[in-house]
Amino acid sequence: MNHNKIRDHYLLALIDIANGKNIMELEEAIDDYEELEEYEACAGILKAIHESGYLTIKDLIKIIDKNE
Repeated sequence: MNHNKIRDHYLLALIDIANGKNIMELEEAIDDYEELEEYEACAGILKAIHESGYLTIKDLIKIIDKNE
């Protein structure tokens, strides 16, 4: 399992969410990555979606800034 790939997609998804991207669009991206068997990308995006359910935008930005 490529943990860097998971982290990269997690951070990219957090950035999308912080910028107002619709969660349904991210779920569609997960479907696309599943078809390509890119399960690390799916894991990263799914983690970001789950965390966005209980974190504020301010908290998301802190995570993004901490990991860049």
